[in-house]
Amino acid sequence: MVIERKNYDGIPLTGSPHFHAVKVGDLLFFAGATAKMTAAEKGSMADQTRVIFERMRYIMECEGGTLSDVVKITSYVTDLSESAKSETQTVRQEYFGEDLPASTRVQVAGLDGPNLLIEIDAIAIISQ
Repeated sequence: MVIERKNYDGIPLTGSPHFHAVKVGDLLFFAGATAKMTAAEKGSMADQTRVIFERMRYIMECEGGTLSDVVKITSYVTDLSESAKSETQTVRQEYFGEDLPASTRVQVAGLDGPNLLIEIDAIAIISQ
């Protein structure tokens, strides 16, 4: 089976030694994405979530898919409060509509930057 490790021109490299996504057959595995190196890096949980989903949408379009093809997301958050949860759920509904993927939310002590509040990785199925 062919394994494709991919970076995408429309998404900056953060300096970490990883790829934006890895494709194996019909499966696309997204590396954890944050709002690092964007205006939203110091913004709210909602602002950062929007940047991540925009990047995810861009990658899906590059691969010939849509966000409806995302089947699983895992969110790593520094804040589990109801207000933070509500912010991310609202943004997730904006981007996925009724095609919500399976989802897991995990609290972490910190992320790769003092202002980062959320990191999301995902799995999508891309039809060949």
